Amino acid sequence: MKATKLILENFRCYKNRTDIPLKELTVFIGKNDIGKSTILDALDIFFNDKDANVKIDSSDATINSGNKEILIGIVFTDFPTELVIDATFPTSLVDEYLLNKNGQLEIIKKYKSGKLNEVALSADHPTNKEAKDLLSLKIDELRERANSLNISESEYNGSVSSSIRASIRKSLGKKLKTKETDIIIFKEKDQKDNAAKEIWTKLQEYMPLYSLLQSDRKNEEKDSEIQDPINFSIKQILEDQEIKKQLELVAQKVDESVRDVADRTIKKLAEMNPEIAKELTTKFTSPKWSSAFKDFNLLSDDNIPFNKRGSGVRRLILLNFFRAEAERKCQQRNVKDIIYALEEPETSQHPDHQRKLIEAFIDLSQKDSTQIFLSTHSPGIAKLLPEESLILIRKNEDSIDALYDNKDILKEITETLGVLPNIKIENSTKVKLAVCLEGKNDIQFLKNINNAIPDLKSIVDLEDDRIITLPLGGSSLQYWVNLDYLGKLNLNQIHIYDSDIGHSKKAHQYKKYVDQINAKGGNNFACETQKREFENYIHPSLIKANWNYELSTSNWDETDIAEKIAKSNLVNSESTRIWDELDDDEKKKKKSNIKDNLNTVQSKNITKEMLIELNAYDEIKNWFFKIKEFLN
Repeated sequence: MKATKLILENFRCYKNRTDIPLKELTVFIGKNDIGKSTILDALDIFFNDKDANVKIDSSDATINSGNKEILIGIVFTDFPTELVIDATFPTSLVDEYLLNKNGQLEIIKKYKSGKLNEVALSADHPTNKEAKDLLSLKIDELRERANSLNISESEYNGSVSSSIRASIRKSLGKKLKTKETDIIIFKEKDQKDNAAKEIWTKLQEYMPLYSLLQSDRKNEEKDSEIQDPINFSIKQILEDQEIKKQLELVAQKVDESVRDVADRTIKKLAEMNPEIAKELTTKFTSPKWSSAFKDFNLLSDDNIPFNKRGSGVRRLILLNFFRAEAERKCQQRNVKDIIYALEEPETSQHPDHQRKLIEAFIDLSQKDSTQIFLSTHSPGIAKLLPEESLILIRKNEDSIDALYDNKDILKEITETLGVLPNIKIENSTKVKLAVCLEGKNDIQFLKNINNAIPDLKSIVDLEDDRIITLPLGGSSLQYWVNLDYLGKLNLNQIHIYDSDIGHSKKAHQYKKYVDQINAKGGNNFACETQKREFENYIHPSLIKANWNYELSTSNWDETDIAEKIAKSNLVNSESTRIWDELDDDEKKKKKSNIKDNLNTVQSKNITKEMLIELNAYDEIKNWFFKIKEFLN
């Protein structure tokens, strides 16, 4: 099951009903104490109930709301198509009219006085008096209902409740009316067994596992998560119900054995001194198990204990403990879906580690069974994330709202977090035109072919002082900041970006910005390359001469040239490993080295004839004509 929306009402700062979308990767951004942690806490309460890190209590109701009931709801997709609630006879949420108008599963939990009071499904459900209460009826009551509607017993299986319910709804035909309403499937202290209660029991088996790693906001030495994550990990493991049972059995065995020894000792003592023996009784106190396992630790190569390492390293390992432990619980519960929620993942981390963490989270979120929810107020983290994952939490008059999928969201985030451009233009009074490309390799490629091919040099010289070439690729937020910065400098702009055609994840990633730039009109122009990336403009003969690799020209425009060459180099090396055995960092490094060589070295040898043969000369020539046009 995939969570697609969170619903909050009367929970802390969320007084009014607030709908917040949830995606594979969802990042809540905003100032401190604005309500980001509240969202992650609400999810913890919803999914984990009594086992949640965050315990709900009566004070969680919005102050001065006059309402003591808290509502936390989640909308799901990818829910089970069948549920077995009558022996071996399946039914479905569709057949039982338990989905909302959008065909999604919407589960609403309501809390009072710090306890779960009821669970309901917001569903497009029958309103006819003959059909609206069917899920609350026992099988004999359903048979009576069917009989009162003159439904023949041949129309249903009288031993299966779902069959009888289906026949009753079918009998109403076009008279069956539906309306979105809350169907209660659990009520505190309600012991009555019915289909609704069975459906809730079954649905809980399919719920994603939610693992929340809270931020060490106080950052105090006494905080167990900061002082020694290993001991904290042990504590979490010992709270596992199955392990608790096993330890209780151990304690019981020890208790029985000790009592036996003590009783025999007292009997022997009574033979010698009855008075003292009468004063003795046996008492066994179960051990504090966390103390029994206090000698665990991790050692680095130089035997430095883990708990003596820096706070950033400790938190990094703690984070991955949570990942490992969450996966273990998933296997134990036999559920396929998992949600990792992390407050301020940047805490105590070096910028290099922050980047790696975010890259890892993005990769994790692309797995079918995984969702990632993050919260941050760091501009550095925000700059690394894709725009579609960002949700800005902000205060709006007397309420808190969430801004997402909005054309102004990047501007709002920039103003909220104070994100600055990462470019600086020296002597900006002389510069008239900014030629913007994705990265430094692309800039070097363009300059090299400008110098190598006289016909291109005659159109325009990129060394002209009035031209500045800039790498603007990267995250969407930083891209927007840089783009807006260039606009404020009143520079003419030409943008040329890789189309990444043939790339399953990155194809046309800059298209929306290309469209945005062109929509400005005036001296603003943007385009995507007709080929995958600049490496695809390198002629195969140059690859053959440098790497002795005959690269097939089939589907050349979409081929990952650098990867093909890197794979060939590995095969021809002394290494016994194959490409698929390399980790992502190794693959990335090998490809990066090839890209550097192609763009900075091999591009110097490109000729006009080579570009013509690749059907690329006219495209590149038009880039230079556009640069000349915007320079004059």
